[in-house]
Amino acid sequence: MENNRAKRKIGNAGIAAIMLISSLTVMVGNAITPALPELGQVYGLGNYASWLVTAPALGVVATAILFGRLIDKKGPYIVAFLGLLFYGIFGIAGAYMPTAAGIFIDRFFLGAATAAIMNASVALIASFFHGEKQLRVIAMQGMSMEFGGVIFLSISGVLADISWQCPFYIYGLGFLALLFLLLFVPAGRQQAEPGEEQVEQETQGSGKGVPIPLVLLIAFLGMLMFFTAMVSLPIYLQTTLGYSPSFTGYYLAALDLIAVLATGFMPNIVKKIKEKGCLTIAFCCYGIAFLLYALSGSAVVLWIAVFFAGLGFGFSTPLFNSLIVNKSTLEKKGINISFCTMAMFSGQFLSALLVSVLTGRPLFLAAAIIAAVIAVCVLPVAGRYAHKA
Repeated sequence: MENNRAKRKIGNAGIAAIMLISSLTVMVGNAITPALPELGQVYGLGNYASWLVTAPALGVVATAILFGRLIDKKGPYIVAFLGLLFYGIFGIAGAYMPTAAGIFIDRFFLGAATAAIMNASVALIASFFHGEKQLRVIAMQGMSMEFGGVIFLSISGVLADISWQCPFYIYGLGFLALLFLLLFVPAGRQQAEPGEEQVEQETQGSGKGVPIPLVLLIAFLGMLMFFTAMVSLPIYLQTTLGYSPSFTGYYLAALDLIAVLATGFMPNIVKKIKEKGCLTIAFCCYGIAFLLYALSGSAVVLWIAVFFAGLGFGFSTPLFNSLIVNKSTLEKKGINISFCTMAMFSGQFLSALLVSVLTGRPLFLAAAIIAAVIAVCVLPVAGRYAHKA
């Protein structure tokens, strides 16, 4: 009986459940971004309110390895179950924290739950899919993350106009995702297609090409770029340019919608110019977006900039997990995924430090320079390791 259960294949409903779970991860901090200015007033945080967006990232970084090891020992299913349960609990509880210290502690534990969800969702995909199909499903996961951002931010902007507490209720989606996990995702591993296991063992964990530490570095820098925009834009749009919280929510949702579309094209781009070419384009897009923000605050420039920022995220973020999975052995897949999660959320966390030091156009100019340097370095570094392989 147990053996039959372990060999059950995942259906479309199960894939949809994993996509819903994934949509709760990267945008965990951004669900409250339209309410940041008011949160800063309520808790007396001022410009440091941006740390509320990145506080979950600290929880992710602190606990990701723990959940990675747990996945390698117990499997991703139980980790996903616990993560979703506490995601809903700690997410909603943030609306009722009486002090600034209380809300920061709550956001930290929300981040820990997010670490469990993110590690488990990638591990579930890695256990059910392999090869090119795995890349396409990971691309779908990236689209789900970004589409989750569209939904979160669109609703959050409207809710923030009602009350600063209302955006916290969005985290209740964690309970819905938990129900979908229980109903539609098999607890065991998918039965491999003929020859699939052999292909997986031959292609994964080979160590060829760019080493895992450099993949983790590029993942860190990619998320640093994205969240520098996501953390700084709400304050810039509302405080400097005078836009409303609802406009801010729709604007950031537009960024994520563009990222969704870009992610859909990403596997085809990788086929033609490989991962290094796709990542180079991504960081060029980030650089263009930040340069436009630095040059002008006009409406036309804002919408052109958001287009390039969305392309940057869509062409880069799904690749990080795909590269890590393909370079990992079966025994170390969970722990390596956790390292990638740590790298990505370290970029998110440190983006708040960058925003605290610089604001407005000086910040955008600095970010544009950083993105340009990264874009210039990707191809030579990848080429060097390709020759060594």
